[in-house]
Amino acid sequence: MIDATSAPFREYETGLSEQPLRQGDVLEFIQKEEFPVGWRDTIAIVVTANCDLSFGKHWGTVTYVPAIPFDIYVQQFIIPKIITTECAKSEKILHGLFTQEVATESVERALEMLQLGYPMEEIAVLLPADSKGRSRFEAELQTLGIYWAAQVTLKQCTDSEQYWRHIEGLSIDLDKLRKPKVSSKETFRKEIRSRLRSFPGDTLYLSEPGPGYGGGYVVMLRLIRSIEDSSVALRPADEYHSPGQHRARRIARLKTLYCHRVVQQMAQVFTDIGLPADYEEARDSRLEDYVESWGK
Repeated sequence: MIDATSAPFREYETGLSEQPLRQGDVLEFIQKEEFPVGWRDTIAIVVTANCDLSFGKHWGTVTYVPAIPFDIYVQQFIIPKIITTECAKSEKILHGLFTQEVATESVERALEMLQLGYPMEEIAVLLPADSKGRSRFEAELQTLGIYWAAQVTLKQCTDSEQYWRHIEGLSIDLDKLRKPKVSSKETFRKEIRSRLRSFPGDTLYLSEPGPGYGGGYVVMLRLIRSIEDSSVALRPADEYHSPGQHRARRIARLKTLYCHRVVQQMAQVFTDIGLPADYEEARDSRLEDYVESWGK
């Protein structure tokens, strides 16, 4: 007998050939699907309720949420936020080099000139003649230039290896400019680690949602999509008898605990909806007028 504590951890179960499509089924795409982060290695988690599937109330259309590889999640959602935050820090420093009255206009003009390719000597004339912050001004502008170039380059990457090579290059360029006590590479690593300690409420991390899909996946709970149940191959024989007729195949089913977690967390995302301040003010004003009108 295998001790449960020593058995390999996994969030899915297999052996579903004779079972109908159910909530929590994990689908692997056969034909290309469109997602904001690309389709390669993306899988799907069925979220349509079992009662709808059992009684045909889904009208043949199954809803699902995509799950993307962890590495792609970091590249598409974590790194860009870190770079945006760092750019904001440099802009804040630039604002501090000008008097409050002209800071916004001067910084915007400096950034515009930087984007247009003006030499640093010409951009620096925006500083007051008696300013002692020229070196800081140039350093922060150059930092922004490095980050902007990196943003363009990273968006054009076609694989993870190429992506991380560019991050390495970005770190080297920043170190040459700043000469920090801690390397930019280590700073990036620390920031990524910090942001990954707590995933946003509209995502859910799964270590291995299906066979052959290890390395970590992130379920994107806001990206609700649909697929016709007839285009899902539930067993290998389906693909054999109807070649080219399916968009996806079922490869596993999440265990009950993880299936319920996906659906529960997705419900929370769409249940907790904030309303604008104008709505709150209009409501409070109307209620106050209503109460004040009593007895008049």
